[in-house]
This record gives sequence, C-alpha cells and structure tokens, in this order.
Amino acid sequence: MNKLCLNTRDDALIIDLSQVAFFQANGNYTTVYYIGGQKQMLTLGLSKLEDLLRKAYPKDAPSSFIRMGRSLIINQTYLYSISTLKQRLTLSDYRGHTYSLTVPKQILRRYKEIISGKQNHESE
Repeated sequence: MNKLCLNTRDDALIIDLSQVAFFQANGNYTTVYYIGGQKQMLTLGLSKLEDLLRKAYPKDAPSSFIRMGRSLIINQTYLYSISTLKQRLTLSDYRGHTYSLTVPKQILRRYKEIISGKQNHESE
C-alpha cells in the first residue's frame, strides 16, 4: 500500500493512493477524488503531482496511475468501462461508488489501444 506525504509549512497530508480514484487539474491546483466519494484540494499542479506519484512507487513496481490528457490522472485499478462514442470513462469500486468522467475521444482511443495491447501481450 503506497502513500504519498505532502508537507506544507503547517501541515502534512497523507494520501492513501490505493483509495484515490483520480486527480483532476483545477488551474494551479489539483483536486483528489477518493473512490469513497471524498475529495480534497491540493495546492500543487498536476505535473508536479505526476512527478511525486512516479517517486512514490519503486522502480520495479508499475504505478496504477496514468495521465489522461492535460487535466486528469486516473487510477487504473478502478477502471470499469470506456466509451469512445460517448466520450466517457467510468471508474468504479463495484461497491456503489462510481465516477463517470468526460474524456476526449482521441485520448480514449489511444488508451484503449494501450490496454488492449497489454492484455494481448500478457496472454501470449
């Protein structure tokens, strides 16, 4: 179980990465959306957060997080469905907590190719 510790001058925020559904950019800030429905605003941009996520995982262990365009990082653990036609990506914990996100078609197509390639490669 990986955790991310963000220190500010007065506080320390511990983010349990296994409970994060996605991160969404909001200008120079980032909002963390937890799979249980909670959310929290961070005072750092998505690019900086992406760097911290890379460092949170050992080099030999792949991260479950993937960048989806300029404003979104998702936790692939909760991937439920992809609809390129509707431009929707759905994340779910299969316990009643679901997020349906609007993502551009081009990004969804590329992502589908990536995960389809991984599955085909693993089955060989």
